[in-house]
Amino acid sequence: MTETMNVKKFLKEDFWHYINLGGIQYNQLSSPQLTFTPNTHSYTNGTEKRLIDDMSEAERSTYVATTIVIAFKDCTDIEGQRHKSILEDYYIKELTNQAIAIRVNLSDWKYKKAKRKALEEFTERFNFWRLKRDCPELPILTC
Repeated sequence: MTETMNVKKFLKEDFWHYINLGGIQYNQLSSPQLTFTPNTHSYTNGTEKRLIDDMSEAERSTYVATTIVIAFKDCTDIEGQRHKSILEDYYIKELTNQAIAIRVNLSDWKYKKAKRKALEEFTERFNFWRLKRDCPELPILTC
């Protein structure tokens, strides 16, 4: 059975654990390139499934860490919805909420609302990529 975990707890306690286990640097990966071509079959084909199943423990750790970073970098970062910037500034760069609010040019109230929305978006994207990349060892996140 998969564990369910609060997104804030995951980002503060487990995020770096997975990144370090995977032997990757957060800034190694660019934002995912998405295709909007309809997919008429399951998310992974037989060959992909066998490759995923045959990974060594180290390869699997890197794959799982990469999945988390993909979810993080997939978050919205456009004017008015600076979700990725807010999350990176707080959880990666460890800036204060006040410094981030100034950086993204939001009042305290609007910043709190934007941060909550950013956490909700990350939760949805994380849970999507967890399934898409077949990583059942990752917890299901909730806000």
